[in-house]
Formats: sequence, structure tokens, C-alpha cells
Amino acid sequence: MNTLSVSDIYISKQTEQRLVAAAGAGDISTVRKLLRKHVPTNILDTYGKSALHMASLAGHSEIVRILLEAGAQVNQTIGSKVTPLHAAARNHNTETIKRLVLGGAVLDAENQNGFTPINLCRHNTNAWEVLNDAGQGDMPEGIEEESEVPEIPDYALPDAASMLKGKKKNKSGSKKGKKVKGKKGKKSGGKKKGKMKKK
Repeated sequence: MNTLSVSDIYISKQTEQRLVAAAGAGDISTVRKLLRKHVPTNILDTYGKSALHMASLAGHSEIVRILLEAGAQVNQTIGSKVTPLHAAARNHNTETIKRLVLGGAVLDAENQNGFTPINLCRHNTNAWEVLNDAGQGDMPEGIEEESEVPEIPDYALPDAASMLKGKKKNKSGSKKGKKVKGKKGKKSGGKKKGKMKKK
């Protein structure tokens, strides 16, 4: 007989909030873990934003893909009738716009001020062109995949040649560095140990 624990049934409000925060921060592994725990994809945080809106606003296209595959509503509106496509278009997140368009986002959805997503893009930018082409029936192609493991820039990697050579040595074979003046084997400063001379 299968038994369910309370933690299997009840998902705390804090756990739900973590999904929205992780999506906005681009934390793919946390988003996946929370979705495995069956956290609802369309919940809103205390500020009224969903995980899909936060990921779209920040341009995390891989998280957008994960959320859409998990059942997030692509045309969910928040606040002043803002859709995830509005959020992505506002910040010119081209790859995210492509994912949302391919996910079925409504291109002519108007926010409370009557703006469609293409109205929020600068004219003739990549984001504007994707939305314009999609409006004419030409769906986007060539979405770049994001890696869960961040790329390490070349300047952050140590030079392999210098690692193999080790520290350079001078002609006498000792390591380079400051030469300390004074007598060998004696400490400078402090009290001297031993017997004191009698006067």
C-alpha cells in the first residue's frame, strides 16, 4: 500500500516563491529540482510575477523552455496585462522571444496601455525583426542552447605552461624573493631565552 506524506501533498508558499526567484536568477538546477517536486509553474510571487515572466524578463531562454515544457501558460498576464512576451520584448531578449513565439505566444496581445510586444522593441533590432517576421508568418529558427554549466573565460584559466614549469628559479637554484638581512638562525625582536649575565 502506498502512503503519502504531508510533504508529498503540501508545497509551502516559500517553495513556490523559490521557483519564481530561481527562474529570475537563471538558476536552472533549482528550477528543475522544484519542478520535480511538482511546484505549480503558474504561481505568482508576492509581487504578482510568475516564473515565466521573470525568466522572460531576464532573458533566460533555457529556463523559459523548461517552464513551457512543464506546462507554464505562455500567455499568462500579470499586473497591467503584461505577458511573458511583453517582458522579453521590453529587454530585447531575442532568444527568449523566439522560444515564446514557438511556444504559442500571442503576438498582438495588448497590455493595459495598448502596447503589443513589438511596440516595446526598438525598430530594426534583432528582437524587433523576430517579432515582425513572426507576425508575417515566418517563424523563428536557430535557437541557441544554454548550458547548465557556465563557460569559463580564457583569462580565468591558468596558463598550462606556467603550471608545468613551476616557480622560476634564479642562477643559484634558490627561489626568487626578498633577501632577509641578519644573522642566520636567530630570531629578531622579543625576549631572548636563556640565562641572563650577572653584573
